[in-house]
Amino acid sequence: MKYLLAILPLLFLLSMFSCEPKDEIVTTDPGAVLEFSQDTVLFDTVFVTQGSVTKRLKVYNPNKKAVRISNITLAGAATSPYNLIINGQETIVRNNLELRGKDSLYILVKVNINPNDANLPFLVSDSILFDTNGQRQTIKLVAYGQNAVFHRKETIGTTTWTSELPHVLLDTVLLREGSTLTINKGARIVAGSKGVLLVNGTLNVNGTPEERVTFSGYRRESEYVRAPGQWEGIRILAKSSNNSIKYADIRNTIYGLRIGNPGKSGTLVEGCIISNAFLDGIIAFTSDVQVVNSLIYNCGQFGFGGLGGGNYEVLYSTIVNYNNSLARPNPAFVITDYIPDTEIKDKPTSLRLINTIVYSDGYSSEDELLLDAENSVTMEIAHNLLRTAKYADALKGNGNILNKEPKFKDLGKYNFRLDTLSPASNAAWVLPTITKDITGATRHATNPDIGAYERTID
Repeated sequence: MKYLLAILPLLFLLSMFSCEPKDEIVTTDPGAVLEFSQDTVLFDTVFVTQGSVTKRLKVYNPNKKAVRISNITLAGAATSPYNLIINGQETIVRNNLELRGKDSLYILVKVNINPNDANLPFLVSDSILFDTNGQRQTIKLVAYGQNAVFHRKETIGTTTWTSELPHVLLDTVLLREGSTLTINKGARIVAGSKGVLLVNGTLNVNGTPEERVTFSGYRRESEYVRAPGQWEGIRILAKSSNNSIKYADIRNTIYGLRIGNPGKSGTLVEGCIISNAFLDGIIAFTSDVQVVNSLIYNCGQFGFGGLGGGNYEVLYSTIVNYNNSLARPNPAFVITDYIPDTEIKDKPTSLRLINTIVYSDGYSSEDELLLDAENSVTMEIAHNLLRTAKYADALKGNGNILNKEPKFKDLGKYNFRLDTLSPASNAAWVLPTITKDITGATRHATNPDIGAYERTID
């Protein structure tokens, strides 16, 4: 008996170690199947020959007991444009993988699409097959591929970019002096993190209200649609002249347009939308710039800045910040006759600000204007809707509307058309040479609206 009592603790310990946790016991029940974070892994437009894009799929075992996944494989096998990364291993097939009860597994799905002859987007599909306890489950893989013209570090002469294929800026693209780059209506230009268009010649962007030209970041995922700073932007250099940028959308930049060509023929920006710039929408240095019928919104610094003097004309435009994720240290609209931290100062300055909205909902100051040019300055500021305390006395009259909410249609959707009760409605000054708005709609002949959009009856 005493021997039995002596060995009882040992038997108890052995029984403890021999008890396998229930979540580690593998069940063969055909009803014990997997759950997934999604039934389709969708890749938005992937530009061919440019690396790979990766998405994540969560595989979950909802059962109390473990399951053995006998096979995880791509239906297309070795011919598939997709690849899987499972537990850090890149593969097209994985066998006999155990997943504990109530545990999960992440699978990374990569796609790399080869070129074909199509100009339009094309569909590339496959499936991931999961075999568990005699049951097969399928997750669809869908990617839209797009051929493109790729620009790495290069210098270009006179040429035309058409709308047939997107142009992808992977690095610096320099337009040499004396050359002209024409970008046709409907063209798409996308850029990676090193992408920048440097213009030392003449840039002609020929979008129309119906077929706009788009400049944007390279990433296609939904979370990048409004993300700033994805590429550098468009830089107008010192030897550039006679630039015309019409009906273009420029977004996701560090700055939209950076202009520095003193003494050269000016830059026209007409019918454009510049948004989500990490720094400035348009920033110009001692240059000549005309902005007409354009919308600039949600920039991290200036919406429009003219520094170090120059000649600036902003007509029928909307420069605003609403629901802006970027904390701004500066007003949205700035004109100075100096460039801070340089020896450039007291430069001749001309500003014509007509029929324009400059407003915001989130800037800590009451002023969205800084007009700091005291010498050789000419300013005509009339029929605008402006947020300002500093210049309230100086700018009252001349048809200006001060510190009244513009009342846009839908700020949650970044719709900056005017609501029916907007104080900007019917408050603009007729400019005979400007008869259309940013959308191509006709301006009212006698009582047009302030801002980029002419209000229309729904």
